[in-house]
Amino acid sequence: MRAVETTEFGPGENQVEVNGVRFASHDKVRLKLGHRRCDVIDEVFNGRVATVEKIYRDYDDKVYLGVTLDDDPAQDMQRDLARYLYFFPDEVEPLQAPSSHGNTGSYGDADDEWSNAA
Repeated sequence: MRAVETTEFGPGENQVEVNGVRFASHDKVRLKLGHRRCDVIDEVFNGRVATVEKIYRDYDDKVYLGVTLDDDPAQDMQRDLARYLYFFPDEVEPLQAPSSHGNTGSYGDADDEWSNAA
């Protein structure tokens, strides 16, 4: 993989649009695995909420999202060491962020851990 540009935080892109869906650093996403391949690790990660840390493109112009899992107690360490899990954009689902205009909204389903975010 290669980073197509260098940001103030190192190599990688800050945002990208794939098939009409915009992904940006620090966005929350839900992992939706199993349609491309399926193994035990996919089952463990499927449905978990993650934060997009870096966005990369390879030499064939494929986009990879480097994420850290939000419920991982070592998330900060993984971020500091740049030890990300990599997924294609079609393997994640962007979660709706709260509006900056005072409307609280939610980060996804009403029963998930982000529904009470303010």
